Amino acid sequence: MTLRQKIICIALIIVTFVVLVGTVIATGFSTQYDIAAGNVCPEDIYATRNIVDTVTTEERRKAAADGVEDIYTIDFGKVDLALSTVNSALAYIRNEREEPPESADIQSEIPYAVKNETYLSEKNFIAALHLSDSDFELLASNAPDILKKVMTEGVTDTQAGIDYFNAEFAKLNPPRVIVTELADALCSGAIEVNKTFNSEETQKQKEIAANAVSNITYMKNQVIARKGEIITAAQLAMLREMGFVKGEIQIDVFHTISVMSLLALVIALVVLHYITVGKKEISPNAVITTVICSALTIIGAFIIFFAVKGSENLIYLMPLAIIPALISLLLSGNLSCSVNMITAVLAGIQTNDLSVTLALILAGSATAYVFSRVRRRTHMLSATLISSLAYALSYSAIFIDTSKGIFDVFIVFAYALLGGFFGGVLTIGTLPFWEAIFDVITPMKLGELSNPEHQLLKKMLLKAPGSYHHALTVANMADAAAAAVNANALLARVGAYYHDIGKMEQPIYFKENQFGDGNPHDELPYEESARIILQHVSDGVRLASQHRLPTAVRDIIAQHHGTTTVSYFLYKAKQENPDVDSALFTYPGPAPTTKEATIIMLADACEAAVRAMREKGAVDVKKVVDDIVTARIADGQLASSALTFSDLEKVKASFVQTLEQYFHKRILYPQNEKKD
Repeated sequence: MTLRQKIICIALIIVTFVVLVGTVIATGFSTQYDIAAGNVCPEDIYATRNIVDTVTTEERRKAAADGVEDIYTIDFGKVDLALSTVNSALAYIRNEREEPPESADIQSEIPYAVKNETYLSEKNFIAALHLSDSDFELLASNAPDILKKVMTEGVTDTQAGIDYFNAEFAKLNPPRVIVTELADALCSGAIEVNKTFNSEETQKQKEIAANAVSNITYMKNQVIARKGEIITAAQLAMLREMGFVKGEIQIDVFHTISVMSLLALVIALVVLHYITVGKKEISPNAVITTVICSALTIIGAFIIFFAVKGSENLIYLMPLAIIPALISLLLSGNLSCSVNMITAVLAGIQTNDLSVTLALILAGSATAYVFSRVRRRTHMLSATLISSLAYALSYSAIFIDTSKGIFDVFIVFAYALLGGFFGGVLTIGTLPFWEAIFDVITPMKLGELSNPEHQLLKKMLLKAPGSYHHALTVANMADAAAAAVNANALLARVGAYYHDIGKMEQPIYFKENQFGDGNPHDELPYEESARIILQHVSDGVRLASQHRLPTAVRDIIAQHHGTTTVSYFLYKAKQENPDVDSALFTYPGPAPTTKEATIIMLADACEAAVRAMREKGAVDVKKVVDDIVTARIADGQLASSALTFSDLEKVKASFVQTLEQYFHKRILYPQNEKKD
């Protein structure tokens, strides 16, 4: 590939990339409205992609967090301490009540007891000692329980805890005033704050409650704001994010960078595939390949763009089958799968639905396969039907998981089937255009040219039958040899059919068409004979152009003799004049540049040599083939060929096998021996 061709290919790839990114960005552009919160919505506005209502979502999350009550931590150690203190005091009082001091002067011991065993005042301690048994039991059995209840529930304020205790104790029987006073005096000192606010746990629970609220999401094509409604702050935020608000920036920078990176990666993989695999396949030159792939990719981008801009059902009607189908027919099935990957990824980005990407990859790969096997135009309809079914099944299979019912799946199936069929019809209808504009040879085109009913072949059979049958033999040799070295066997066969069509102009001057005893060259100067022989190449190119044969076939006609010489006449001329100009006896060329052209050059020479020597007797076919190939290499005729030395060995072996089968030894029967 020349530097100029490389620049063209790179430029085409860049243009394709820019168009793809442009269609993605353009899909995100929306009609802008002069609106604000509190305004009336001018018309129904639909989401251009899945979008989260962040305002409403945050409001609900805040409400959920605010609904979480404050969490407090209770110190149960203080509960045990309070109960221990009160129970100890009650036990001491009970003991004093049951075993009064022996001394008659009880008053002398009271201050000591009050000070050291209880925290009751002297008055309350004496009152407790003089309570009736029923009142004391009421006090002793209930005060600790109520105290435990108050402290266990938690006390955040000491006075509030005391008030709560008194209120609960007052509900008993009700007790006499003195008992209530003693309960208050006994327990109020033990009640203290043991319930504190736990800010860390409270915040944690608020976060859990907020996170439990799911995002409020509007799906693509769902109405965000309806005509006539008052626009809320939440709706305005979503409209602003999608670029509906006049004066707002519409481009999502992060989304655009992500798209550019993804598309660049996919295109790079496609180019890498072509460099490593595609170039080994027979296809037009790199520029034509890049032009076709770029053009079809851009067409796919615009198909997706208009489908996404329309209703949801248009997505399933996209005739994207045209891309893998045409590339398979014009270039190769492998390259078709790679380019289909670009459109599949693009469709997934545009629709914000990876299931669309998966469906297009599956259906596109199936389409690439069936169309790469098409060899006749009559087979294209069946390939179209298979492709349509592949798109329908792929879409409906992906859609089953999200469908609302069997009817929805059926609708998707029907739309995808119609879209796939439409893509196939576009392929059939536009294929001649692509063939003509880019001068691409498809298997169907080659099949048409190989038909014996073709005008040129029928004319050649009538005017130059010997050359016609020579071409058939060369075609068989070229076909087998091309298959052996992974060249385009069908192109080699067709090129061989037409390589000598120029001989129709003056057929009698070529040996294979001379059926009488005379040879017209005997009456011509050697230079004139050489001119007539050489002219069959230019005449062949001219006839091929008049009948619009593909460039690949015309190149084979022009190159099948390379820049070799008409050696017989050159030898004779030099015997008469050693200073004769060799250029008068040299084919214009150029030397063959493709595998197919090289194979036909060698097959043409080998067939003619073996046939000529066979007429004179036995011939060593292998030696003849080796000598001719060696001579062509030495003469520099294979310098521009795509064949390697390993390929040449396979070509020679194939030639020997075909020629030995064709010029097989005949058994001489007795009657034949007598005739001979």
